[in-house]
Amino acid sequence: MAKFCTKCGKKLEEGEVCNCTKKTSKKTVEKEEKAVKEEVKAVESLPTSSANDYINKYIEVVKGIFTHPIDTMKKYGTSEHFNLGLIMIAVNCFITVLFVYLGFKELISVMTESRELSSVFGLGYGFGYGDISLPIEVLIKIFIMMAGGFATTAAMLYVIAGPVLKTKADIKQLFSLVGVCSVLTTVTTIVATLCMYISEKIMFIVLLVSGVLYLTHLYHGFQKSTEVEENKMGYTYVVAISVATFVVVYLLPKILF
Repeated sequence: MAKFCTKCGKKLEEGEVCNCTKKTSKKTVEKEEKAVKEEVKAVESLPTSSANDYINKYIEVVKGIFTHPIDTMKKYGTSEHFNLGLIMIAVNCFITVLFVYLGFKELISVMTESRELSSVFGLGYGFGYGDISLPIEVLIKIFIMMAGGFATTAAMLYVIAGPVLKTKADIKQLFSLVGVCSVLTTVTTIVATLCMYISEKIMFIVLLVSGVLYLTHLYHGFQKSTEVEENKMGYTYVVAISVATFVVVYLLPKILF
């Protein structure tokens, strides 16, 4: 009695095994491989984050860091937003440099006016200040100092939370977190720059509040993004900030200046 393949209906000789299953499997494998290649090509063809994407995300961080700081740090303080974190840090450094430059010009302006008033009231001419300017090299060094401070903070948080305390800390994530928190000081530094022309006392109050908010937000962001034990969190954070402060206030000025 003749035998037939139950799959394709091909007539088979005694003991013969139909190879239709092998063919089907081969076609299936080829089809799957082709689908994978097409998927890879589609992913590779996707456009990278454009400037508009970064601008929109930056604006969203600016809004969120004041209204929903914890949610904003959770969303953007991740390794996926590492590049955005670096951009936010760079913007902060630039705004700080601008603040120093405008502050220096305002100081020179006040000193020049004082000299002119002294001349009017016959109190002597003193020294001239109008031709004094802040060298571009100094501004660049200030930018480097600020960037070094943020980088040291992120690196120290990673070292202590990761290699030392053996948690799943991610260096890119911590850079992003520091970048998100830096947006807060960026905005407040702009406000302080405007206050510079109104009242020095208000300017210093804004800067003081800015520093407190930055450290507070960074603490909570660090707490949410790592698995550091709560009893060790305070010590870990204090050590990281202390080292970063030492680098910015003492070490980098000695190296750069």
